[in-house]
Amino acid sequence: MKLYSRLFSSITSHNPHAYLLIVLFGGLFLYSCSTTEPFSGYSYDPPDVTDTQDKEILYQNKRVIGFGEPRIWISNEFSGARVSDAWLASGLVQDTVVIRIKPENAPINNSPWYAFQIWSDQAHEVFIRLSYEGARHRYIPKIASITEPTNWNHLQDSTSYSADGSVHFNLQIGTDKQLIAAHPIHPNNIEALEEYPESHGFASKIVVDTVGYSHNNRAILQWQSQDHAEIEKEGLLLLFSRQHPPEVSGYRSFLYFFNRLMGTDELAQAFRSKFHIIAYPMMNPDGVEQGHWRHNSKGIDLNRDWEFFRQPETRSVRDALSPLAYGRYNVVYGIDFHSTNENVFYPINEEVITGIDNFTQRWFPYVAEANPELNFRSEEFEPNSPIAKNWVYKTFGTDALTFEVEDELSEEAIQSLGHSAAESLMKLLLEELLAAEQ
Repeated sequence: MKLYSRLFSSITSHNPHAYLLIVLFGGLFLYSCSTTEPFSGYSYDPPDVTDTQDKEILYQNKRVIGFGEPRIWISNEFSGARVSDAWLASGLVQDTVVIRIKPENAPINNSPWYAFQIWSDQAHEVFIRLSYEGARHRYIPKIASITEPTNWNHLQDSTSYSADGSVHFNLQIGTDKQLIAAHPIHPNNIEALEEYPESHGFASKIVVDTVGYSHNNRAILQWQSQDHAEIEKEGLLLLFSRQHPPEVSGYRSFLYFFNRLMGTDELAQAFRSKFHIIAYPMMNPDGVEQGHWRHNSKGIDLNRDWEFFRQPETRSVRDALSPLAYGRYNVVYGIDFHSTNENVFYPINEEVITGIDNFTQRWFPYVAEANPELNFRSEEFEPNSPIAKNWVYKTFGTDALTFEVEDELSEEAIQSLGHSAAESLMKLLLEELLAAEQ
């Protein structure tokens, strides 16, 4: 028996008169789920963001650029790179290495991703300026050696900001190549994702499927829990991530969250014995590969394409999940992980009736209390924009959340957040199930 059925049976058995109310209430609920109110964008969105028909994009010229004496070299010939041009500008005191970064197309949100390799024929210090077209600097530069691509350090102490939105910093370079990026590239690229289940010990607990392909023929991966297969599940949890390429802290939070769900402890085992899990860890593989600021390879914000599904990435996920509305699992909750300049929950307005009503509003205090230093806040929205959260609600009638993580959160804080949020969610959903059984 599914969780919704248990909730229904529990209520009517205690109060026979509740049946009539539930029938009336259910009719209103179904009406709210099938609303014809048109989707709209948000106030901070660029113009026409909900027009998700293919647009032209600016492809990078992948190359190695050399200039100056001793010779300085800049390269964008790797996965996730973003450099439009580079040159040496003469200065009164010190010459400047200018790195010009352009978006894939415009208008676009202010999420200027950059990533490049730099080295020189001779060791010396250089003064670097990151200059953006149509944007202001957002992400603190990070640095790693290509021989240790998972060991990244912040350059925050050496950076200065200009009124034009550019940023400057000094850097010691030499013959060894160094990576400079808005966020760590590895282990956040496609190749590392494919290795992640095995390297983190839960490959045997999931089935990895390809539900479709991007415009550039990259796989849209689906992770689906498979342990306790002999036990009929009470519900299904949906997870989405990396619709917007630069939002690495949200992506990392998702990975830690999922890793905790796959744990071997009693709580995780109990949860997976009752609930099925389906996750889409990288919704926009083309954008990640190409170092995009926000869009896919056709210049579209995927998280505004959950109404018309004109893009293959969203369409593939829709086609994989839609049959579940009539299948063996009840979708009980959905979470879409993102990043912004703060830690914030964007739930569906509590006045909107959902399957497990106002689950996000009840879960939020647990997440906030477990991470007091993160200053989490919550801001509710009506489900009238074409985003993943609202599609989950409109398709399955269940509660859903956009889970935003602060851009520059440390890896330790991201791990703590992902683990603690998963733990409180598992406990709360299991409590919902227990209450419905009583």
